[in-house]
Amino acid sequence: MGNNTLSRRDLFAKLLKRLLKSAQEKDPLFEKYSRKIYNGRRYSSLISLKKDLTGKPGSMTERVTEVTSGLAPYTGLWTISEALHLLKRTGYGFKKSDADMILGLGMNQAVDLILTVDSTPPQPPVNHYGKENPDENGLPYGADWTNDAFVSNDIGGDTNGHRTSSLSSWSLGLAFNQDITIREKMTLFWYHFIPVDFEFVKQSSNEFCNTNSARICYKYMKMFRDNAVGNYKTLIREMATQPAMMFYLNNQANTKSAPDENFAREVMELFTLGKDEDSQYTEADVIQAAKVLTGWRVQNLNTTAEATNFVDSLHDTSTKRFSSFFNNTVIPNTGAGELDLFIDMIFAKSKVVSEYICRRLYRFFVYYDIDAHIESNVIVPLAQHFVANNWNILPVLDKLFKSEHFFDMANRGVYIKSPLDVIVGTMRTFNINYNVQNSTDYEAQYHIWNQFNYAMYDMQQSIGAIPNVAGWQAFYQKPSFHEYWINSNSIQRRYGLIEYLFYGFDIEKNGATTRMEADVIAFVKQFPNAICEDPNLLVHECIQYLLPIDFSLNAKNAIKTQTLLTGQDSDNYWTRAWQSYISSPNEMTLSIVKTRIRSLLLTIVEFAEYQLM
Repeated sequence: MGNNTLSRRDLFAKLLKRLLKSAQEKDPLFEKYSRKIYNGRRYSSLISLKKDLTGKPGSMTERVTEVTSGLAPYTGLWTISEALHLLKRTGYGFKKSDADMILGLGMNQAVDLILTVDSTPPQPPVNHYGKENPDENGLPYGADWTNDAFVSNDIGGDTNGHRTSSLSSWSLGLAFNQDITIREKMTLFWYHFIPVDFEFVKQSSNEFCNTNSARICYKYMKMFRDNAVGNYKTLIREMATQPAMMFYLNNQANTKSAPDENFAREVMELFTLGKDEDSQYTEADVIQAAKVLTGWRVQNLNTTAEATNFVDSLHDTSTKRFSSFFNNTVIPNTGAGELDLFIDMIFAKSKVVSEYICRRLYRFFVYYDIDAHIESNVIVPLAQHFVANNWNILPVLDKLFKSEHFFDMANRGVYIKSPLDVIVGTMRTFNINYNVQNSTDYEAQYHIWNQFNYAMYDMQQSIGAIPNVAGWQAFYQKPSFHEYWINSNSIQRRYGLIEYLFYGFDIEKNGATTRMEADVIAFVKQFPNAICEDPNLLVHECIQYLLPIDFSLNAKNAIKTQTLLTGQDSDNYWTRAWQSYISSPNEMTLSIVKTRIRSLLLTIVEFAEYQLM
């Protein structure tokens, strides 16, 4: 691009044009998305929208500048734009009813509501597979399998595979059916940050994993959901002996005679201290940490009382000495107590730990770029707030989501959606039937959820399938971060599935047919009739709800003419069609307005901006 500066819209349009024109073995699109040099965030601010809609020239300002906002409480306007920004970042997409509700609450109360997580656990996953594949333990169809153990490896491997699939499908179903709170988005945050891969755990060398891994992976995910906005230090302590993690990072095989450093390394490098400049632990510290962690073993995995216990005979009883980074801490032989001493030692590096976690939270909920100003005015004070609140995550989220920085225009419409945000968000926003009509038809229900989990796997993200212990690249990998979601394959799959959802298709299972189609009429009917019958207002309203930034009057007029007016000049062409449908809703009038509204909405969601939030 040389010295030319492209707007975000122009960049996406150019990339997509090249993508559709030619698919190549190499991926030049990805190279262009992967910005290697940061030159400031580009964002647009609309001035005088009212004049724009009355046909007079509006004013768009676009600039590249440093972001100077901090954690001071947000005192700006509370409009649908701010409400949608909050909902999309803390959940998957939005329901218009939720947006309208929090708009009436005000910003502070809206954030309070979103952070008030219900502690009641959801109904667990059930036997959805039994009609075609009878449960090898005889568990009835529709029954909870999470506490049903296989006592040997002679049978149960096939059923465990079905249960693992059940867990992934059920987890996605919870995202589809989320309430207005942050619980499901925080569950994803913890899972991407401290992950296990379901299949990897199932293939562990432990003799009972092949038949019981689904149960311990369920309990691992339940740990995150139960602790969604809880205490971070408590979560790390619980995670350290969770059976799924014991197998995933091989601490199950860590003994005094054959030390395994895998978990010891990752608990510092990825889960607490990070790899930033201030994190100065040494290779010798990893070796000592591995010794501390010897002796823990998952036992009784083939029962419903499996637990990770400490086995003295497998523990390294030497004195463990750590580097100056840890203030030359010495952990003497105290057996099982060494694990708590080790975690206390890590969290004593409170500045390093808190700033690292706050950067991870920031990159997940706000944006990936952290310059010197954001580091000093957002990350550092947020981390201090974290420590002052004894490692509780809720006060950190509260301060961040109520800050002027979170609502800064520079942080809106700049974050590329994950596949979960695109697909789950689209289906929730357009009220697509992700639940079957008969709630007891578990086979059909889990089949639907599983189909979409597979679809997102092709877009490089699905529940239960993690590429490595660091999680999905888009959340941590410099320099591109979220831009890793986009390549010539994944972008086509995103747009392809969205288009299918608008034209509709059937998913059939067990004699049940579920129609997957965006109800475009119902979507626009959420707006007042005065908006629906005015093509200018309808285009504006749909753009306002579906895209994170506004368009110019010329762009809106072009969209209106192309879709609602089907090339005609007069606005009355649409107004008469809508009024005819409202006054006489029959097959013909419905078909006319449905075709044009679908064209309008599909045009909007196929803009590159729809991939942003």
